[in-house]
Amino acid sequence: MRLDQLLEEMLEIHQPIAEEAGKQLSLLPRRGVPRIEILGDQDLLRQMCANLIANAIRHTQQGAKIGLTCGHEQGWPFIIVADNGPGIPEAERAKVFKRFYRLEKSRTTEGTGLGLSLVKAVADLHGAHIVLTERSPGLAVRVVFPKCQQV
Repeated sequence: MRLDQLLEEMLEIHQPIAEEAGKQLSLLPRRGVPRIEILGDQDLLRQMCANLIANAIRHTQQGAKIGLTCGHEQGWPFIIVADNGPGIPEAERAKVFKRFYRLEKSRTTEGTGLGLSLVKAVADLHGAHIVLTERSPGLAVRVVFPKCQQV
């Protein structure tokens, strides 16, 4: 599955939802020249991306900007979903991947606390790891996949 095509598909589906919520969802420039293709279950990878985007839409303020990008660093393919919302406190970052865990401040928003645990399960299944990075303001969620053939 090509990561750039995956993100374009996710943008087409989720951009109207973000706009309706008063937020801006866009593709950011790709990092690295070659197109990156990864091996994996396309439906699960789509669901993983959908969950990351839905979380960004749900947990950011009115007028927030959410960006999607992909690329590779030293042969390691990745996708990033980044926003300029409130982020996740560093002390909470490991906990958000547990099933049913929700940040205290998010208890008034919709959700079951399963979104990021599903993201982690899909990442694990594909041999990927997740890195949460503070953006000041906001959060960047990077899913890094195993090295594979560049197309």
